[in-house]
Amino acid sequence: MVDRYLEDGIIEGRLDDDAYEQNFADAYPPLDKHEALVAADRCYFCYDAPCVTACPTAIDIPKFIRQISTGNVDGSARTIFEQNILGGMCARVCPTETLCEQACVRETAEGKPVQIGLLQRHATDHAMRNDRQYFARAEDTGKSIASWAPVRPGWPVRTGWP
Repeated sequence: MVDRYLEDGIIEGRLDDDAYEQNFADAYPPLDKHEALVAADRCYFCYDAPCVTACPTAIDIPKFIRQISTGNVDGSARTIFEQNILGGMCARVCPTETLCEQACVRETAEGKPVQIGLLQRHATDHAMRNDRQYFARAEDTGKSIASWAPVRPGWPVRTGWP
């Protein structure tokens, strides 16, 4: 019999439950409520925060962290989603250690920045777990649009309008 790990194609049960759990576990586990409060309390809530300048989506980081520190996790998630509708995904894949966390004044002073990415994940996970819908779909206008753009494979795609 051929080892299931070496068989070609997609095979159900290739990994046992333990191996599956280990392979797909979070590299950085989420913060619990207490850990999030402790991490949020480390923020200085800078007026002209360098972390916001370093954030590609310009999320108001001090504001959402202050909301977490005061127990307003729903408000924190809303603040994030208002600026970046993909805030939950970005909390997982954005290289915060080289962007906002590297710009954090705590990083400069102590070598240990505020855990901005994990705090963002804490807020957005809370919103998704509790099925929060912060935005409503606009009413149908009866209009439609067409979009057509020929693109050659491997060529950069420009979005937006001149």
